[in-house]
Order: sequence, then C-alpha cells, then structure tokens
Amino acid sequence: MAGELEYELVREKIVLDQRIGKECTQVFIEGDIIVPDVKPDMGVVLQTDANITIDSAEASKDRVNILGKLDIQVIYLAKSSDKPIHSMSITSSIDDFVNMDGVGKDTWIEVKSCISNASYKMLNDRKLQYKIVADIEVIGECANTHDIVTDINGIPKNQLLRTNLNLNKSVENKRDTFTVKDELPIPSGKPNMREILQSTASVSAKEIRVSNGKVTINGGIYVAVLYKGDTDASMIEFAEYDIPFNGVVELPGARDEHTADTTLYIADKYVRIRPDSDGEDRMLEMEITVGAVIKVHCQQNMDILRDAYCINKTLDLSKTRIVYPQQICRNKNQCPVKDIVQLEEKCPDILQVFKVSGKPFIDETRIIDDKIIVEGAIEADVLYIAQSDDTPLYSFKSFVPFKQTIETKNARPDMTVNVETSLEHAGFNMLGGREVELRFSLNFSTQVIKEQDAEMVTDITFEDTDKSLLDAMPSMIIYVAQPQDSLWKIAKMYNVSVDELASINYIESGANVSAGQKLLVLKKVM
Repeated sequence: MAGELEYELVREKIVLDQRIGKECTQVFIEGDIIVPDVKPDMGVVLQTDANITIDSAEASKDRVNILGKLDIQVIYLAKSSDKPIHSMSITSSIDDFVNMDGVGKDTWIEVKSCISNASYKMLNDRKLQYKIVADIEVIGECANTHDIVTDINGIPKNQLLRTNLNLNKSVENKRDTFTVKDELPIPSGKPNMREILQSTASVSAKEIRVSNGKVTINGGIYVAVLYKGDTDASMIEFAEYDIPFNGVVELPGARDEHTADTTLYIADKYVRIRPDSDGEDRMLEMEITVGAVIKVHCQQNMDILRDAYCINKTLDLSKTRIVYPQQICRNKNQCPVKDIVQLEEKCPDILQVFKVSGKPFIDETRIIDDKIIVEGAIEADVLYIAQSDDTPLYSFKSFVPFKQTIETKNARPDMTVNVETSLEHAGFNMLGGREVELRFSLNFSTQVIKEQDAEMVTDITFEDTDKSLLDAMPSMIIYVAQPQDSLWKIAKMYNVSVDELASINYIESGANVSAGQKLLVLKKVM
C-alpha cells in the first residue's frame, strides 16, 4: 500500500534462553567385585569409596541419553593370619536415558549426579556385592530467536512506547577435557613404595578468566595416595599433593566482558609408581583428565517497542509474550565448617589419622529478603591407623552439618536460586583416641534468577484512519484520569500528540498524571 511506504519498521533479532524441562531420576547399579587371583581372600572390608562420573549426555527427539561410569575402590584386611592390607577396584559403565518432551539434537543438556545410597555385602571371601543408588538431575535448555520490531522510522519518538529488558543471555556452551601430567616425589622420611592401595583426586577452580575466544581456568588438583612401604608389608603410608594447573578451553564466541559458569570434575586418572633418578621407587607418575562444563553468558540491556500510535493512521500491532530469565545476583563465597565427632562403640581407638575426605550435600535452600540460607551436611570419611592388632587400619563415616547465610542483594522468595557447593579443603585435629575435630572449607557458587515476562511487537500494519470515527469524536472533552493512566495512554486514546496534550494543559510532556486529574483534550483536525 502507498501509505505503508511512509513508515519503516526497524527490526532486530534477539536470542533468549528457554528451559525446556527438568527431570530427576534414580539409577540403580548392582554387581559383584571379585577378588583378583593374585590377591588373598577377604577377611574384613575396611573402606569402600564409590564415585559416579557422567561422561556425556546427548539429546535426541524427546529423549536424553546418558553415558557414564561408576568407580569403586575397596580396601580390605586379608583373611590370613598375618592380616595384611590389600585393595581392589572396579569400573562399571552407566548407560541410561531420561524422557523429556521438547528436547532435540540442538538442546543443551546439563546433568548433575550424586550417590545417594551405597551398600556392600561380603557374599564369600572372594566376592563383594555392591548396590548403588545414584540421583541424576537432567536439565534441557535451548536458545529461541525472536524477530521483533524495535523502532518505527517516520513516527515521532514520543508516540512510541518503549520498555527496557535486562537479559541474561547464553553466548556459548561447551564440554571439554584437558590433561594434567606430573611426576611427584614421595616426601623425605617416608619409605619407598611397594604397592598403591588407593588413590583419590578432586579438582577445584581458583580463577576463571574469559577473554576473546577462550576461557582460562586456573585451579588445583588434590591427590591423596595410600600405599604400602617396601620395608614392611604391613606398614601403610600416606602422601598427599596439591597440583596447580592452568587449562584453556577454546570458545570462539567468548569476549572479555562475558562471564562463565564452570563445573570441573575428574574424568579419568592414572597413577603409577616409577623409579627416581637413583632407581628407587619414590616417584608417582600421574596423568589426570579434567572434565569441564562451561556456560559463557552475558548481561544485555536493550530497549524494545511495546506500543505505538500514529495521528493519521490506525496501527495493528502483532505481539508475542515471552518469558525470559533476569539475573538478579551472582556471587561466590567460602565458609569454614568444623565439628567434633566421636567414634562409634564398634570402632577401635585411633592411633593416627591418615586422611579425612568429604562429600557435601545440600538439603534445603531458602530465600529471605537479600539473603539465602543453605543447610546441608558433609559426609565425612576418616581413615586411620587403629590401636588394634585385629584391624590395624580402619575407617568410619560421620555427617557434619553446616548452615550458611549468603548475602544476595535484591533476592526475594519468589525467585529461583541455584547453589553449587564443593569441598575446597579437609583437615583434622586429634583430640584423643576416640575423638577427632574435623575441619572443612566449603565453596559456594550462587545465582539468583527472576523469571520475567514481556510483550514484544513482531509486526505492524498501517491503515488509513476511518474518517467517520474521527468525525464522530467531540471537538473538545474534559477527561478525568483513571488509575494507571499516563499522558501517553490518554494521547493514544484520543489520537492526539503528547506534546499538544501537555501544552494545552500546561504540564510537562513527560509528567505523571494522577487519578482524578482533569485534562482538556482537543480533537486533531486532519
């Protein structure tokens, strides 16, 4: 139409994150661990350690396929009269799926997993049965592109009504791995190594930097090794290491002004004994694969068109309502947790504590204005040399509760909060043969999101205003303002200029109007 050529719609594409779904499931894994032929029969199981790792999660139509593995390490006391200590391990694959409506091959999938229950039973002196229950949470997200109208050339700007959007927008998501290799000497004063009984590793990020085209991760890997010395087969030794690392993940869309949410985990590890320069078995060769799940995002402020009118045209606005996440607060903090635990009656007295490990669990998260209260517990595992000839090595578990208050400005109870916690450090202080003070340092990563909604203009058609409607309007009226009225809304209602309406009523064009206020409105003659 000829009239439409007078006006030009200015369009822009915006990309908004949308959660497709969230599903929680439990995976039950059971099986048997058979004592290797070269190992002696089991007498007493001293310690078990199970960890679950999700290696990949891929979406197909309405379904998410999950692949991972379960690693179990067992330390046991042999059945023979001298009761030496031995170890064995097993890796079991996980292949499962979760149904989720709406997901497809382009959906970003995030998976969180933890072991909620683990039980073990000796079936005989060569077979240990395990039953593991793992909780798995699967979240599907996608990016929706909207083509919206942001401006109209040819219409006075004060006849356009705008609104501001503060968007938390994903830039790029990626899963990647990198390898950390090192050779570590056994501390002086400790005997040479004969056999590694157990090795554990955990990873933490110290600093995340986003720059053009990459994300740099500075962190540390904590490695603990339990081994037999070569001088006495019954002598158990312990060594621990903090290994710094620097990993780089290429992300073409990353920019200096962006931020990154990063989850690190131990994807795989390889630890073996090797001789030092003197030919003595005093070196540990380590190769650890660190997995990284990275979400790069940015804050985007933009003005969009919400409504418009034109003096000599009737505008038909096509709109769509969208829901988008607005980030209210994001922070990281750390808190110390300590407690004094006592041995159960069945446990032998402590001679020396080897190591303390822990797994934090969050039981409850609630928002009070400007604060988040997080409550949970650390499942602590204490491995020690016992004052007992029957069980020279022993371990016990205890739950250490924690409660942390996190300052989160502008957080309100109707918002969504995501809190991730990880163990930074574990320590201890022996208080006696049956009492230990456990000390932990917990990291908290907190994000508060508010779900916002807004109407966006997707298209506008222009028609000539019906002259009969204009003729039917009175040439002058006194309008009594209603609640929620604005000068712009009244001007649109009577098809007059905002500036003219303000001028004849001797008020500022941007002034607010109050309910009950009387305004003179003059019809615009075309």
